[in-house]
Amino acid sequence: MASQYIPAGRTSVVKKGKAEFQLQTEYAGIPHPRVTTTIFAEGRVLHKVEKQIAKVIESIDEMHQIEEIIKAQHMDVSRTIREQGLPTMPDSIAGEVQKKTRLEQMRGLPEVERVFLVSSEGKLVGDRQVTQEFKKMFKHVLRELPELINVFEELPDGEAREEGIYEIERGRIMLASTGVEFYLILTVPRTPYQPFADKLKNILAL
Repeated sequence: MASQYIPAGRTSVVKKGKAEFQLQTEYAGIPHPRVTTTIFAEGRVLHKVEKQIAKVIESIDEMHQIEEIIKAQHMDVSRTIREQGLPTMPDSIAGEVQKKTRLEQMRGLPEVERVFLVSSEGKLVGDRQVTQEFKKMFKHVLRELPELINVFEELPDGEAREEGIYEIERGRIMLASTGVEFYLILTVPRTPYQPFADKLKNILAL
């Protein structure tokens, strides 16, 4: 049965020298869940980059998570073409098969109370954990998120930001960036920074 949650795909045109390529990135759940970026030129398929997803989308939150994966993959392929030409990796990237999303991995850490996906505009991405109590307790952080995102400077290509981890509130709140994905992390009070930051870096592959 097809999922009722369909994440928005992405299309764009990328130029490399005199060549012009069309990129299309989209999610499909059949025969197996995956995000595929197809590269076209003059209507002809030149290459495909595929990332397998652990399971079909079952909620609005998971749909938003996949949309961030679509966005990140689309930007990565676009940047690769502009800098290096057509990707040289195989059509199916076995090394990038994700048994769990980064969000799921972070939520599984014992130091983590809550973690939220954040858009590049500094807004929490569709997470039902954002209760009124949470908004009241951390309204100062939520209000400043659009500015806090700017801690990670935009790169020259304009499509990504710096990678890193920023401690908003000592031992309690962190903001992490992969360059194209951003996470607001609420930890158990008085969590030591460095050991936890090292775990985050492993998950984020920074």
